[in-house]
Amino acid sequence: MERGVAFIRGIGMFGNRNYTREEIAECLEGIGINIVGMYGNDNIVFEKEGMHYASVGKLIERCLEKRFKEKFYVTTRSMGTVTGIVNRFSNRMP
Repeated sequence: MERGVAFIRGIGMFGNRNYTREEIAECLEGIGINIVGMYGNDNIVFEKEGMHYASVGKLIERCLEKRFKEKFYVTTRSMGTVTGIVNRFSNRMP
């Protein structure tokens, strides 16, 4: 299984679109990915197999849109990419 992160844009910002972790996790049950954990209610660590990361993002978007009746935008990255970014720039903070 390959691990990645899905970033959901605009949840809980400025008091808008306040969906709980539980609501989001419940919505995403059974869509073909394993949710490993969540950071806040808008960052999802998942495991997938045989599916491109962009496909996972589209799947999450469709699921959330169907449940909450509004448009969602999701960006996904592999855990390797996220780890690489953190490692490269964590020591360069001003």
